[in-house]
Amino acid sequence: MKIISTVKKIILAGALISLLTPLSWSTNWASAETYLHTPTSKEEIKAAEKGLKVFRKRYPDAEESDFITDNIQAPLVKYNPEILKIAKKKNGDGLRKIYVIEQKHPQEFGKGIFTIGAGNIAMTQGLINAKMALEPGTFTPKPHKDYDVYALSSLAYDYAREAAHWYYGTDYTDKRANNLAMKLLDNVPYLSLGGRLMSDLRTAPEDMDREDRLLSTYNYLLELSQNRVGFANDDIMTNQLLVADGHGDYWTVFAPPQYEVDVLAKEAQAEDKPIMTRGADRAYYVAGQIVWAMKNHLWDSSHVKMADAHKYFKELPKNIEFKAIVVTADDGRYKLIDWYLADERYLTANQLNEINLYIDGMKASFDDAEIQ
Repeated sequence: MKIISTVKKIILAGALISLLTPLSWSTNWASAETYLHTPTSKEEIKAAEKGLKVFRKRYPDAEESDFITDNIQAPLVKYNPEILKIAKKKNGDGLRKIYVIEQKHPQEFGKGIFTIGAGNIAMTQGLINAKMALEPGTFTPKPHKDYDVYALSSLAYDYAREAAHWYYGTDYTDKRANNLAMKLLDNVPYLSLGGRLMSDLRTAPEDMDREDRLLSTYNYLLELSQNRVGFANDDIMTNQLLVADGHGDYWTVFAPPQYEVDVLAKEAQAEDKPIMTRGADRAYYVAGQIVWAMKNHLWDSSHVKMADAHKYFKELPKNIEFKAIVVTADDGRYKLIDWYLADERYLTANQLNEINLYIDGMKASFDDAEIQ
């Protein structure tokens, strides 16, 4: 499945439309509903407790992560209550704790991420650093903030996949785990399917399967959006997102970089502000969120609104204006499409123009947009 490139807007030709077969939104997720996790037995709990003792002995520096628990595990559980849940008692069935290990080796994947037993999950500091890094292929850590939904989505995919392994137990396959992980992400308002693209891009360069995984994820997003969301020239390494409106016209949505919030006051009028998130990663995030809106028939002016972003994030500076782009269903479900700096005191004329073009591109692609 391919999307035609565009500079501003293009119209799909009838010949191309005839080649595209309508796709079901639930095609790839059907198997995830088929198997339910078997409640953990007392014997398994005892075995897991022994395993945890061995784990602690092998990794004496292991620490529980409040940030990952609060910003990844907790929302995944909250918005997937029938699949994931926190164990409330010793023999209760559910996820338990997240441990960070090998903190003395922050630039090595090591074991990456793995299930210790009975819902306990461990991940290396190197994996966290790599998946949440600004640039793919690096391990440079950056401050963990609740508004960095891009980095959170990247790491959340790996966590959700490991949780899917726990969910399926001995019956899982990689395909089932991948599909369930994507469903888990999609149900959380501020976690995006685009996190899988970010995660795969940050896999070690020598991994020969990376390109196949990137293409698989890209095709998955094309399928879910019925070929309405993609990238210019099918080039995943770009910030040029293409979104088709209800008339079949593609609109360019250039995602600008997201600036580092903590230094905005000092860098208010700097043209080259320090960057928290690359424009390409921002485009991946937004692509996954728009797909959710489209498959729920909500990508229109009556369901997409601008709101105060402070409502959704605790750690944004209170004295700076930020806006959130939010799509809300009639039943109350919602998705955070993105958030952006809206305070002109901290934007140059060029930066303000980039943001306005970005927002206008989204609005032009609404299902109910007027024919241009």
